[in-house]
Amino acid sequence: MKLAFVTQWYDPEVGSAAIPGAIVRALKARGHDVEVVTGFPNYPTGEVYEGYRVKPYSRETLRGVTVHRVPLFASHDDSAARRILNFLSFMVSASTLGAFLARRADAALVYSTPGTVGAAGWVLRRVFGTPFVLYVQDVWPDTVTATGMMPARLVRPSEWILHRFCNAVYRSAAHIAVISPGMKDLLVERGVRPEDVTVVHNWIDEDVFHPAPRRPRREGALEVMYAGNLGDVQGLDTAVRAVAKARTSVDVTLRMIGSGVAEESLRRLAAELGVSDHVRFEGSRTLAEMAGVLADADVQLVCLKDDPLFHLTMPSKIQAILASGRPLITSAPGDAARLTDESGAGWSAAAGDADALAALFVRASGLSQTELDELGAAGRRFYETRLGASVGAAGLEKALQDAAATGRA
Repeated sequence: MKLAFVTQWYDPEVGSAAIPGAIVRALKARGHDVEVVTGFPNYPTGEVYEGYRVKPYSRETLRGVTVHRVPLFASHDDSAARRILNFLSFMVSASTLGAFLARRADAALVYSTPGTVGAAGWVLRRVFGTPFVLYVQDVWPDTVTATGMMPARLVRPSEWILHRFCNAVYRSAAHIAVISPGMKDLLVERGVRPEDVTVVHNWIDEDVFHPAPRRPRREGALEVMYAGNLGDVQGLDTAVRAVAKARTSVDVTLRMIGSGVAEESLRRLAAELGVSDHVRFEGSRTLAEMAGVLADADVQLVCLKDDPLFHLTMPSKIQAILASGRPLITSAPGDAARLTDESGAGWSAAAGDADALAALFVRASGLSQTELDELGAAGRRFYETRLGASVGAAGLEKALQDAAATGRA
């Protein structure tokens, strides 16, 4: 099939923004001709990457894929006005020039994060008659209100507008894919027919995330690593408090790989709790380094706040950790915790419960290197059979084939 993939984030962007590239390459590997419509790379710093500048249109080839870039306002800070402008600018570009570029595809896959990208799918279907599958990564308006990005006085009117916008996009989609069972349940509650929604877990770039040689464990000590965005919604203060509690009985160090708006407050908290020497902030790494980085700690950590939205959120770092064959501890609610427990790669603690998380640090510290390796191997097997590229791509392919079979409106 000739497919269009519409996404605000794409290579060479890193972190969760690397997921779209993995999806495109998996579909391409299954024999499909895929072209991408996206913005100019600026995630996660909000600064346009070196070698790029925002202009009306740009075309390039990345890893054998044609990439069409349309303009946006580059931003990724805590300013609500700038973030809204970032979302809306790409929505307009993707729904006009982007939709025109994608109009001749047999079907389009619209990567819905932020939710405003869905407008491009609506235009493709209603204006050009091109069927599309909506791949929902985070549910709007819930995501907008949960992050606190919107001023309190604007929350209710924004929810009213966004609910109607999202419902219009859902009705226009030939099919909807979601990344967790909780998301499907929520959309069904909001009126989407169950048969129109399929759970397709995200996978990751398997050329990047794979088992790598681990470094020898330091005798009598445990190194826990968090690799990702250091934001407020991650609730990493719970992890810092857990280190302070666990250190009364075991030698635990928490290594933070990444950057974000919460870094300074986390540094202050570590100092207040007297664990600055055991909570290390090591900055960001390139995507190509990540397999080796993840192998350089005993256990990996996933952390989220206890918010209703996060009960149905599936952080992509879970798949990255499992694919890399590393043991996993999760401090998060809902689907993320359930998937961790199902995987056999480790354990979950209730979100925000520093005592429970500290107990898991102590539990992990008592395991031998062989036992930790067995946890990692179990996680890798789970990823291959339940979450891998071949599994997810097959699910999306089926949805796209069905969409294309509906023909043009």
